[in-house]
Amino acid sequence: MRLRHALACALLGMAVPPAHAQSALSRGHALSAADCASPADMVVETDPAPLDRTYMRVQHMGDPGTVELQGQVANAVTWDVGRATGLEVPAAAQRGFRDAPPPAAANAFQLWCDGAGFLIDTASFPHHAPLVGEGPSVSIARDFSTPLPAFRNGASLAIEATVRLPTLRNQRLPVISEGTAQLGFFYYVQDSTSGVAIAQLVALFDNRPAGVDGSGVESILSDGHVAFVTSPLATADATGRPVRYVTYAGVGPATQLEQPWTDARTFVARITPANFRAALETLRAGPLPQISPDPADYRVLSFGVLGEVFPGTGDADNVAFGASVTGLALREVPLLGLRRH
Repeated sequence: MRLRHALACALLGMAVPPAHAQSALSRGHALSAADCASPADMVVETDPAPLDRTYMRVQHMGDPGTVELQGQVANAVTWDVGRATGLEVPAAAQRGFRDAPPPAAANAFQLWCDGAGFLIDTASFPHHAPLVGEGPSVSIARDFSTPLPAFRNGASLAIEATVRLPTLRNQRLPVISEGTAQLGFFYYVQDSTSGVAIAQLVALFDNRPAGVDGSGVESILSDGHVAFVTSPLATADATGRPVRYVTYAGVGPATQLEQPWTDARTFVARITPANFRAALETLRAGPLPQISPDPADYRVLSFGVLGEVFPGTGDADNVAFGASVTGLALREVPLLGLRRH
C-alpha cells in the first residue's frame, strides 16, 4: 500500500471502539476522544482539514481541470450507498459528484457520526493524468493540534476499527499495480529531536495475490514526501519472513488478500516499542540516518484509515471499491496489557 501526500493531508482517529472489540485492549485507554462527524467535515485534495476532530479527505477523483475533480463531494447523493459500503446512513450524510445509482453507480462518500463509507468507481471519472506514488483515495482521519506522546513508559500504540468491504469489481485482475485496491491503517509521527516526520502503514486489504508487486510484503517506501514502513497485519509476510513492524496478536482478523467481505470485522493492530524500534533501525539505515533511534522521542501527529486505488492512466484497469469504517480508535496499551509472543 502506498501513501499519497504530505503530512498535512494525513488522517483520523475516531470514536469509541465497539464493545466486542474493547476486551482486546481492555488494559489500554483512548488517546483521542470520541466525536461525531458530518458531511461538513469532508475536504478535498489538499484543502485544510479540521483539527482534533474526525474528517474525510477525498482526492484525485478526476483529472486536473475536470468538473469531476472540482465537484468530488459537492453534490447530494440520494440512493442507498450502504448497498455498496455496508454502512447505512441518512441520505443527508452522502455526497459525490453524480447522483448515479447502480448498476452504473458513480463515486459516493458517507460521513455520519462515528461511521464513514466510500464507493470509488474509476470508470465514472477521467484518470488519464499520471499520479506519482499515489492514486485516487479516501482517508478518514484526525490530525492533532497538540501531538500526542507515543510509547510512554514502554507502552504500545494500538489502532482498531470495524471494517466492512462488500464491493470489489475489477475490469481485469491486477498483475502488477494497475487495478489495485487497498485499505489500511496509518499513522504519522514526528521525531522531537530532528523534527523529521515518518509514517507507518498497516495493510488490512489488498486485492492482489500475495507477493504481486509487494502485496502482503513488509517493506520501506516513500510517497515522495514522507518515508514510511508498511506491513501486513500478520505474523509473517508474503515472503515467509516474520513481520517486524507491527504485532498481530491473534485478536480479530489478519490482513485479507484478494477477496472482499460483507460481515463486520474488527481489526486490531498493535505497535510495540520493539516494533517501532525495528522500523526506526530500517529507516536510519536507509533514507533517514538523522532520526532518533529511541521510540520515546516520537509524537503522534495523525492517524486513520486509507482506501486507495490505482487504475493507471488507461481505460483497461478500472476498479470499483466500496468499504466502510466504524469505531476507529487510537489507544495506548500499557506494557502489562500486552501478551508476550
